[in-house]
Amino acid sequence: MALVSTNIVQGDSRFAMGSRTGTRTAANFTITTGFAPKYIKVVNLTDRTEGEFWVDSTLDATSGNVFGLKTVAAGDKTYVDTGIAVETTEGASGRQFTVTVATASLETDNDDVVWMVWG
Repeated sequence: MALVSTNIVQGDSRFAMGSRTGTRTAANFTITTGFAPKYIKVVNLTDRTEGEFWVDSTLDATSGNVFGLKTVAAGDKTYVDTGIAVETTEGASGRQFTVTVATASLETDNDDVVWMVWG
């Protein structure tokens, strides 16, 4: 599996992106951004599905509300749990996010997946 990532910092704006490719079994993954994410987008290029998550005090995992926007190949968008959550566990300091792949199928075996984070 190849994991590639890029971080860009310009003033107070931050952006990170990366990809997951190659032969592998789908598994949850955690990305450390080095900054607190405000918006996360994960796109499964192979299956043409994507999940978006806005980080807000009313939309974070600590409040129990982890809903975002999921788009499927046919173009339908739904307001559901996308499996994307900002990690607020000790040591993480809200500077990483985890994708639980079983929640919204944002990754299945051997898929090409890209992620983008704005902070």
